[in-house]
Amino acid sequence: MKDLRATIAQHSFLHGLKPEYLDLLARHAREIEFNPRQIIFRQNQAAYEFFLITQGRVAIESSVARADDVPLQVIGGGDVLGWSWLFPPFTWHFQARALELTEAIFLDGARLLVACENDHGFGYELMNRVAKIVIKRLQTNRKRLVGLNPAEGLLAAVDETRLPRAEVGTTAGKSLEIQLSEHPFLKGMKAEHFKMLAESAMPTQFDAGQLIFREGDMANRFYLVHHGKVLLELPQTEGRAVPIQMIRDGDVLGWSWLFPPYYWHFDARALEPTSAVFLYGTRIREQCEADQDFGYDLMKRVVQVLIQRLQAVRRQLIELHAGVARGETASTAAHGRD
Repeated sequence: MKDLRATIAQHSFLHGLKPEYLDLLARHAREIEFNPRQIIFRQNQAAYEFFLITQGRVAIESSVARADDVPLQVIGGGDVLGWSWLFPPFTWHFQARALELTEAIFLDGARLLVACENDHGFGYELMNRVAKIVIKRLQTNRKRLVGLNPAEGLLAAVDETRLPRAEVGTTAGKSLEIQLSEHPFLKGMKAEHFKMLAESAMPTQFDAGQLIFREGDMANRFYLVHHGKVLLELPQTEGRAVPIQMIRDGDVLGWSWLFPPYYWHFDARALEPTSAVFLYGTRIREQCEADQDFGYDLMKRVVQVLIQRLQAVRRQLIELHAGVARGETASTAAHGRD
């Protein structure tokens, strides 16, 4: 069997990975090829594959019954495909189809998960790289939404509330560590990790209408929202802003502190009085590097939320595509009656 270690080491997703981790990946890797228009995986099927694309192009799309597939994104050589094997229910949320002859390295997601749990240093490295890719795709898809004619009123903020208001407890009179431990994003984290986070945290409040951060400013903050409502939006010309995401009770706000260039890609504004815990992102990055057990735990949580948000934005793209199609159908029918 061909030794794929050198090929894996050259892939941009794994650039700089420690030699022992490259050896781990190479032991269970194999080359695979897809013909033009071949379905790589189908929506709702069991997910266990992880692909390092080395050459070719792949379309990520939504397969809709009795309708054309809705294109969501095209990826190519140097990119990765598939991460639904990371978290339950371990099924594909979208379809992937080769657009041309495509070559890839196949990795078994189940084996990767076991390796992550056995070696948190490897787990941290893998989750860190996945988070970086998902953030990039999330930002790309959000900006694509904005570009799809928001002036027509088809675009509304994605509203993905993590927990109903009744399930998020009050923070009154509770220590900072207790507030952290009760937040849904951190539920079940080790006590020593809460202590580490508390060193970089403080409670904060925002008034209705207050700007929390602005596009282009330096990003060094991470917020755990306890109560309130925050709108993520992209500013446009003439003082107009396009809504992107609604953040509510039990959710988290702000990822741009994780990776260079460390600046905000959107504005965030409180829509009502909002209480949160402020975490200093730069310090958290240092803690992750110093203690990769903590880093793996935190980044696994980050990746899960990022994937949920990417899926939500892609669903909105599908809805927007359907709205445009309905508008075109209505327009065609109207012309037909003339």
